[in-house]
Amino acid sequence: MGDEAKVSEKQQEGFRVVSQQAVESGAPVYLSIDDTVVEKKKPSSKAKRPMEGTGWHYSHLKGPQVFGYQISGAHISTGNTALCYELRRCCPESGAKIDMAVQLLDALPETGAPVIALMDSWYTCQRLWDKVVEKGITMIGALKSNRILYPDGKRCPASEYALSLPNGQYHLVKVGGHEYWVHRYEGALNGIGHAAVLLSYPKNAFGKGQALRLFLCSDSSFSDEEILSYYTRRWKIEVMFKQHKMYLGLKSFMVRSAKAIDRMLVIFPFVHFFFLSLSAFRGSLSAGIHLFRDFLCTF
Repeated sequence: MGDEAKVSEKQQEGFRVVSQQAVESGAPVYLSIDDTVVEKKKPSSKAKRPMEGTGWHYSHLKGPQVFGYQISGAHISTGNTALCYELRRCCPESGAKIDMAVQLLDALPETGAPVIALMDSWYTCQRLWDKVVEKGITMIGALKSNRILYPDGKRCPASEYALSLPNGQYHLVKVGGHEYWVHRYEGALNGIGHAAVLLSYPKNAFGKGQALRLFLCSDSSFSDEEILSYYTRRWKIEVMFKQHKMYLGLKSFMVRSAKAIDRMLVIFPFVHFFFLSLSAFRGSLSAGIHLFRDFLCTF
């Protein structure tokens, strides 16, 4: 077994901690799946040792493609405990990011707690839907407004369907101090036999096309409030990416070989687990780092 495989095994300890807390509290384990782009300077054609595995990737933050690395990540949480579960470099050998997400779900350890997979609209596709159904996991994900629905058996883009509904078909839902007009659709989507889909507008932006947001849930027993509330926890993976870039060097690393970068990404979740363990998993990554720095300053 290689060194990185031994370290990678430690990530199961993080999942065990979160799973145990979830079972004890009767709460779900939230699994967020997403990716981020780490921009790097394009090397000169004369560079003797350019970084391996770089390429052009679409940046959600900047809009156009940027040069660098695309990193696939997974985040697990329950209650106030939130941990990095996995970071992997997107590369042809691993397949597309959807392939990597399927691989992650296949390797997910067993747990006695329900698991809710949270993802944005880039991941709510039929392949991942089929995998979460196979694994007994609930999917809650965003949808693009052009997603096809079948109200009354008629094919219709979600954005057109939302505008065709009279005001009486929407009701107010309060989530985290904010209110949203919500219509619940239950039925088929392309490649999906039956799902609950929420069409929502902020209270003060009803009917405005740019304000429309759609959320899919594979478990139709969940209420509208539960679906929207659970989805808000997906934001934790965005915070995780930002903290890893700020504090752990995910943005500024200078190692050049693909193998070294892959090993570095295996270590990051272990480091994240270590810093949070300093506060018995009751703080944030930044709080754990500050605790560690204070500890070092006492010597």
